[in-house]
Amino acid sequence: MSGKILEKEGKMVKIESQEEIGNQKIPEHQVKPEKQNGDSSQIIQEKEDIKKEIKEAPVPAWRRGKQEVITQNFPIFMGVALAFGILYTFCMYKNSSGITYPIMIGGIYGVLAWMIRRLSIEWKRESCFLIVTAVLLGIAVCRTADPLLIMLIKTAEFLLVVIFVIHQFYKDREWSIGKYLSSMAVYLCCVIAAVVYPFFQGNEFFKKVNLKKYRTVSRVFMGLAAALPILLVAGFLLGRADVVFGSMVVHWMETVLNVWTILIMVSMTAFGAFGVYCLICGACMDQISGEEKTMRTHEPVPAITCMSAIALLYLFFSGIQVIYLFLGKGSLPEGVTYSSYARQGFFQLLFVAVMNLVMVLMNLKFFKRSNFLNGVLTVICGCTYVMIASAAYRMVLYVGEYHLTYLRVLVLWFLLLLACMMVGVVILIYRNRFPLFGWCLVMISVFFVGFSYMRPDRVIADYNVVHAGEWSDSDFTYMTQALSADAVPVVLEALEDDAVLGRFYSGGRTEFLKEYYRWVISKNYQVGAADFRTWNLSFEKAIQSFRNGGME
Repeated sequence: MSGKILEKEGKMVKIESQEEIGNQKIPEHQVKPEKQNGDSSQIIQEKEDIKKEIKEAPVPAWRRGKQEVITQNFPIFMGVALAFGILYTFCMYKNSSGITYPIMIGGIYGVLAWMIRRLSIEWKRESCFLIVTAVLLGIAVCRTADPLLIMLIKTAEFLLVVIFVIHQFYKDREWSIGKYLSSMAVYLCCVIAAVVYPFFQGNEFFKKVNLKKYRTVSRVFMGLAAALPILLVAGFLLGRADVVFGSMVVHWMETVLNVWTILIMVSMTAFGAFGVYCLICGACMDQISGEEKTMRTHEPVPAITCMSAIALLYLFFSGIQVIYLFLGKGSLPEGVTYSSYARQGFFQLLFVAVMNLVMVLMNLKFFKRSNFLNGVLTVICGCTYVMIASAAYRMVLYVGEYHLTYLRVLVLWFLLLLACMMVGVVILIYRNRFPLFGWCLVMISVFFVGFSYMRPDRVIADYNVVHAGEWSDSDFTYMTQALSADAVPVVLEALEDDAVLGRFYSGGRTEFLKEYYRWVISKNYQVGAADFRTWNLSFEKAIQSFRNGGME
């Protein structure tokens, strides 16, 4: 501790070395005659008290662990965060589904990866899967015009970022689904609490740093300030000299150099910068326990009794499904036809299937291992598959009668996903260390990427136009007003026949195209905008279809 200066109540003591602890250098105005040995002993005692106080002083949360590395390198971390904030504003300002969205997604993972490496945290190979999934979903955004799908993708992107950071900072391989969900909640609370950390860490850094090192930065800002009036005068004169350049400058001044525009852009930049900064600071708080406590301490007898009764009910129900629904045998109640019997109950079956999934997981979490209980849970899982098949079969029959809608597509998609997730549950029954959360994450990611790229509105249109002759007025309204621009090429192709269009719209083809265009395109997309950021594949294809259909 050589050369360290300790301060307490106006007294300053300089310690030359631990070995020569009695060798103090004190300012002359505070020094008393050397012959006063009692004063020398008092100073030594005060020095020891100060050292003890410093040692016992609590370390602020924003300086603990990895936070200290961030504090010592505050300009670098905040500079990278601000760079991402600028990128975020550039990509997302008045642009919810443009071609720059996947660039923003790549940017946030690039910044997080750089910060993680700077903090000397080991890179995990599984993180590459999360990044690839996030980028693929980002690309899917600029391929669709479906607002609901875009909202679902952005929700998934947020969850993937949270999982990515937690996975990098913690040993999560054997975490259960419940442990992971609770850890995500704790982590998000830490991220919110870390909003004030940049201010504390920045203040701490600049109190210690030699500001002379950063004179170059201040000189750059001085140069920019000096260039601003020259740019304004030169821009004005050049705008008067060339009409094209002048119109561009005027447009730029009106749209960009606007008080509200600047305020929004600054807010978005701050949100992006503080967001990515706090994602790392929240993880560095280390508030999540790495190990999950075992809770399988209860005797399995009550669970066996309860689950056995439920399994008997499910076996009886499954037998009815096989005989009456799948084989079409047996006598139905009076007044009930096979078609009406088959087209009802799928939502109830879906709910019970999800409930079975939760029940099995709760039994595996709280009750001691038992071979008999494992057998009962396996029977319940098998009956759940029968229920999933029954619900899917009923839904297919219902679609055949009433055609496709968004909700029906979601139900069929979720039933298939649930069947794949149940495979992991069956494995978990016999292999308790099986990473079920990772299995479900992979299944959900793969299925959702496929769902995003197939574009549900397009699938609905492809199916329903085959049955255009059966459309009612409500079907026509649904196809032309409820579906997004993803369905436009298919719908316009189906309505090329004036006889089909005339059944639902009496104003003529030209008027219909204008109204349809206004409803689907004009309200949602800037046609012919000079801003390349807003380019969207689905909208552009829809516009081309309108042009091919005869609309100017």
